Amino acid sequence: MNIKAIIFDLGGVVFDFSFDKTFEHWSKAIGKDVHEIKKQFKFGDSFEKFERNEISPEQFIEYASQQLNHKFNTKNFELGWNAIYLNSFPGIKELLIKLRSNFQLVALTNTNVIHSKIWKTKFADTLKIFEKVFSSHEIRTRKPEVTSYQTVLDYLSLEPQQTLFLDDNEEYINAAKKLGINTILVSSYNEMMQRLKEFEIKVNRK
Repeated sequence: MNIKAIIFDLGGVVFDFSFDKTFEHWSKAIGKDVHEIKKQFKFGDSFEKFERNEISPEQFIEYASQQLNHKFNTKNFELGWNAIYLNSFPGIKELLIKLRSNFQLVALTNTNVIHSKIWKTKFADTLKIFEKVFSSHEIRTRKPEVTSYQTVLDYLSLEPQQTLFLDDNEEYINAAKKLGINTILVSSYNEMMQRLKEFEIKVNRK
């Protein structure tokens, strides 16, 4: 198999995150039951627009305020919104370093301007292993939109079949498959390692 580049999702593949942490923070901050907050907050059209940088942080904060019937100021919103990040998955940094010896490594992530201020710093040591990180709010297109994958393919100057895409979201995996990109749906580190072997991905042991 002639794979020349590997495209990694970030959240759920390279590092762990949970929006439950956001809802728990907001629950304490505004005195509302966490289950009620989870029910009220919708990851809908405005969320997707924010990830494409089509609306401003101020507009998105207003959207969240309306959803939860609570007027957030910027600081209180961001403290909760940025609480989602946990830790890098054990072994991932070492894996990326080894893969970099034999493949072009890039990342493609759905994110937004507020979140990026945190993960770019918190996980900087791991992120610097990638040749380039494509963030939805910077390329103004998000997975599963064809243009997001095509942006990466154009940068790599490769055919889809020469690339391998790893993501923990089945919808995003299916969209990549339709373009002819090889894919691995990630559910655990061990399973990911096994699937890499199936694709004849050799991990440099140096």
